[in-house]
Amino acid sequence: MAQLRSRFARSAPGLLFFLLISAGTAWAQQASYSPPVNYTQQAAKTLTLAAAAVAIALTCWVLAARRRRLAAFQSRLALFLGVCVLPLPVMLMSTAVGLEQAKAVEFCSSCHVMKTFVADMKNPASASLAARHFQNRYIQDDHCYTCHTDYGLFGTLQAKIAGLGHIWQETAGTYRLPIRAKGGYHYSVCLNCHGLSNRFNRNANHRRVLDKVLSGEAACTSCHVLSHPKPAERSLP
Repeated sequence: MAQLRSRFARSAPGLLFFLLISAGTAWAQQASYSPPVNYTQQAAKTLTLAAAAVAIALTCWVLAARRRRLAAFQSRLALFLGVCVLPLPVMLMSTAVGLEQAKAVEFCSSCHVMKTFVADMKNPASASLAARHFQNRYIQDDHCYTCHTDYGLFGTLQAKIAGLGHIWQETAGTYRLPIRAKGGYHYSVCLNCHGLSNRFNRNANHRRVLDKVLSGEAACTSCHVLSHPKPAERSLP
């Protein structure tokens, strides 16, 4: 028995080391890069669901267990919290989370007419400006939102109203093909990233047309390829 115990004592550290190495190797083989987690957004979603659950629970508790004592202070307080107080942060946080999630490319591609644009952007064989920016990750996240904030759902009040109109047109099917940017695209938005780039400013051609791009007289696509597929290619049935 003593000999068996001694043999186990000698082999246990080796066995443990072997298991740790095997587990580490398996994890390394399966590990892949994943984008950073937005903990603020996750916390807001959790708090929103928790507040909604508490509001529903309080309301149901009063209506089910205290329906004969609705005039009591505890019943009125519970109803006040469940109907008047808790819904307010639920509404505010859910709206904030919804607007933040609406920046994602997946939200844009949820509209039928946008699928062609997103498919081209993610196509490794495409040479469009949107595809080149996506492939080289010139923009890390929210690619559509970053390039279209001047007239999108998150710009000025007028642009937000227009964005809601876009959602309605998608829902009602009243959009017109081919899809075009309302009022044309303002290429000065490109300078939000490129305007401070040394590589951009070292190019003499860029310096010559900078003022015209800012004033709207010139477009980046006058020299570069189109940002998206041609109008005939972006029309979906």
